Amino acid sequence: MISTERLNIWPLEPQDLAKNYSWANDGGLCRLIGALPMPKPFREIEGWFSNVTADPETHVFSIKLKDGCHIGNAELRDLDLRCGACELGIMIGESRYRGQGYGSEAVKGVCGFAFRQLRLHRIKVRVLQYNEPAFAMFKRCGFTLEGTEREAFWQDGRHWDIRIMSLLCSEFERK
Repeated sequence: MISTERLNIWPLEPQDLAKNYSWANDGGLCRLIGALPMPKPFREIEGWFSNVTADPETHVFSIKLKDGCHIGNAELRDLDLRCGACELGIMIGESRYRGQGYGSEAVKGVCGFAFRQLRLHRIKVRVLQYNEPAFAMFKRCGFTLEGTEREAFWQDGRHWDIRIMSLLCSEFERK
């Protein structure tokens, strides 16, 4: 388990799927994270869970308050232990907990785990152009803008850029 001041972060478990079902069917949240806003049956969430838990290059974590309230997920994907790199994804699914620093706290906790326990060298994130709060949060956490995938994402009747950001272990340790 990864423990921070206000959060406990550990591998996603079957009892966490009800929240994931709710979040997968939240159109506003789907827009923020770039998920297809299609209604999803519970069996699809169960299939997703089976797939990610069987994939050695993916680790999904539940983000929970100290009282056990499940507020979001974090994911390390495309884990490359040879090169020491992965991609990080995070969502605070419960809207009432957004904008209160829980995302930053979870990012720092998961990055600390990835750098110190998994001995990774580099973590990448992809941020949709219109998700300014996420972009600002990753900057506060020490991520640097590396580049842009121009007009690579279709949403709301237009193409949007995807910003590529990264954080190196040395940068994380300096912060």
